[in-house]
Amino acid sequence: MKYNLLNKEDIRAFNGEVDYYLLKGFRVELKHLKNSRTVKQNSSLHKFFMIISDELNELGMEYIYFGLKGAEISLRYTPELVKMFFWKPIQVALFDFDSTTKLTTEQMNQIIDVIIKFFGDKGIIVEFPSEESYNKNNFDN
Repeated sequence: MKYNLLNKEDIRAFNGEVDYYLLKGFRVELKHLKNSRTVKQNSSLHKFFMIISDELNELGMEYIYFGLKGAEISLRYTPELVKMFFWKPIQVALFDFDSTTKLTTEQMNQIIDVIIKFFGDKGIIVEFPSEESYNKNNFDN
């Protein structure tokens, strides 16, 4: 079980489990898990997906979904579509990771650079949110 010891509910659950193990006299192993990225980095990454989807929608571009017995369905871009069909394929090709949580900051930067270059080559300017813009706009809203 994983516990966030900055969360009061998780702390209570953690303490309850520790108390149970103490009562039973179990041997346990405690492991410190490092966060793969900060909350700000995570928020900025998802804001980046939103910036791209908004830009594509403003340009009138649509995602074509081939489903429902091969029928074409035209969809507006969403941050989730950007993540699944832009970010993830590049991530898997470069680092063979399916989950973004396994990426280092440097690996994330490499993927961001590939995406920004791809769009830039097509005359579409997208920027990864900076810490300054994060603080200014508070992307959690």
